[in-house]
Amino acid sequence: MRKRYLLLGLYLTLFVLWASCVYAEAPFQKGATEWGISGGFGGNFPIGMGRNVKEDIQFYFLTPSWGKVLEKWGGYGSLEFVAEGFLSYAQQDSKDRYGVGITPLFAYNFESLGRAVPFLELGAGILYTNLDPEGFGSHLNFTPQGGIGVRYEVAHGRFLKLSYRVHHISNAYIDEENRSIDSHFFLIGISFLSVPRFNTRPR
Repeated sequence: MRKRYLLLGLYLTLFVLWASCVYAEAPFQKGATEWGISGGFGGNFPIGMGRNVKEDIQFYFLTPSWGKVLEKWGGYGSLEFVAEGFLSYAQQDSKDRYGVGITPLFAYNFESLGRAVPFLELGAGILYTNLDPEGFGSHLNFTPQGGIGVRYEVAHGRFLKLSYRVHHISNAYIDEENRSIDSHFFLIGISFLSVPRFNTRPR
């Protein structure tokens, strides 16, 4: 299972890196607003140093989001601020667990490859969860994360989104126990882009 997650993430990363090398006019102009929702799944993996929880944990989640394009650099890409909700069901060694949180992110949107818009994203949020693997500690946790993905414009201003993230959960020593949960996350969703009238692209 963990090898499958790693291969899926590698394939998506290679595609985005390839797509980002070919440029066309980008739909993500300064001032554009993006609304979306994605669903996803993932599983935890050890990164060594003895700081990860030992139990196997599988995540299934929804992430509603709102974004605003802050800046556009012609020929290079755009910077977008994204506020993302996180609603999760998890299985911790066959036990049902839940989580809710919010994550501010910054996304760098590359110039388009036809209808494809590759992107990178990085952020950190907060999560309240009843996950309780040994050594995990607090119910309130922090979630630094980063990923790579691609949007595909299926209609004017409407996108299909695919992305991969490395996702970390720990409590930053709010509690004396602070083992972390590090996971591969895969997301698929849709988004809708609203561009200010003076920035509307000709079709």
